[in-house]
Amino acid sequence: MHFGIVGAGAIGCLFGASLSLAGHDVTLIHRDLSIVRAIQKNGVSLRETDTTVTGIRVPVRKGPTTLPGAEVLIIAVKAYDTKAMAASYRGLVPLETTVLSLQNGLGNIETLQSALKNEVLAGSTTEGAFSLGPGSVLHTGRGLTVIGDPRGTKSDTCSRIKIAFEEAGFRTKISSNMAGVLWTKAIVNSAINPLSGLTRLPNGALAKSSEIRKIGFQVMREGMSVSHAERVTLAGDPRKLWRRILLSTKANKSSMLQDIERGKMTEIRQLNGAILSRGNARGVETPTNRILTRIVLGIEESSKP
Repeated sequence: MHFGIVGAGAIGCLFGASLSLAGHDVTLIHRDLSIVRAIQKNGVSLRETDTTVTGIRVPVRKGPTTLPGAEVLIIAVKAYDTKAMAASYRGLVPLETTVLSLQNGLGNIETLQSALKNEVLAGSTTEGAFSLGPGSVLHTGRGLTVIGDPRGTKSDTCSRIKIAFEEAGFRTKISSNMAGVLWTKAIVNSAINPLSGLTRLPNGALAKSSEIRKIGFQVMREGMSVSHAERVTLAGDPRKLWRRILLSTKANKSSMLQDIERGKMTEIRQLNGAILSRGNARGVETPTNRILTRIVLGIEESSKP
């Protein structure tokens, strides 16, 4: 298959390099010219936790750009960039191209659907990826990737993407309840990312702390209450998935911790912030999510020049 991947960060490079190694036609797209040039010069370096390092030459272009012939355009940008990215690609993406969001947080699908006329598929992955620099990614843990049509209907493209992802080494499932999948992942991330970012602990250390577990479970209970008020059927129990993800990605630093360490904006608004705002709209109290949101936003503010 011919894939375009918007966002050459950790997840974009992990999937791009792995799909390319499996024989698929992949083009990475990134808005930062310095990152584009680094990948053009050095390729993508994919490191596994067993110290195996593979160098892959993957075509890369500065975005926004047209990508004629791309069957699937994977969106792997930060959730807070989705609106601007979607607006910049309006009219550039051929109608026959399927758009697949492989992002964290809530609201990405609705944003893409409002800006683009293409078929939009939802995706969620628990693959662990840590950026070591432009085009360099450490694959910190194997997980599960779930994709599906957000309307719950069958999609031939989904089946083909599943095959391609599995050829690239990613365990993949198709779900008819992607709203439940995305909410479950958001609830789990809301109990991992800010706690990791605030404590500076990698995932494995979070799982070992009974005190962190108590806070995490309260965060998830609040998120589950909001999801029930939104009439979302969750895809499994987030509390069980929380521990499973932490243990399968022990060495991984959450994306929010990576962002905080680099003084960058985080996805707190699309995780705990989204649960908070939707809880407010439904009359559901979410005090733990509120305080975590405010603390992380305070850290972001303090890191500004």
